[in-house]
Amino acid sequence: MSIQIRFRNIQFTDIDYKVISLNQAITIDPNTSLNIVPEFDGEHKKKFNIIFTMSLENNDFKLKLKAVAQFSTDQDIDEEFIQSPFVKINAPAIAFPYVRTFISNLTLNSGYNPIVLPAFNFVKLAENKDNQ
Repeated sequence: MSIQIRFRNIQFTDIDYKVISLNQAITIDPNTSLNIVPEFDGEHKKKFNIIFTMSLENNDFKLKLKAVAQFSTDQDIDEEFIQSPFVKINAPAIAFPYVRTFISNLTLNSGYNPIVLPAFNFVKLAENKDNQ
């Protein structure tokens, strides 16, 4: 029997947004960093989160944010699931488009060129994290 997993929602819990210039093009090609951490709660054995911490910045522009993607399962989460590729690769890949869209809409609705993040290779990110 396989475990059923459901993406519940995503919430943006911390946003630091600063712009120094009115030049609409300042959002083009910012320096980008992304950190992804799974979070498990011992009390809620059928829920887990994926925490995204992202920074995009250059001399005139800074956006730092934290987003929490919430997932639920139909079975208790065990150590095998915690170490599985789903948690390290698939869950982040499922939730990341929401982060990407949020950033694009935020910059566009703020009057600047929208930031369209490149595709991230979540397999490679997981491998790099495992090697550290």
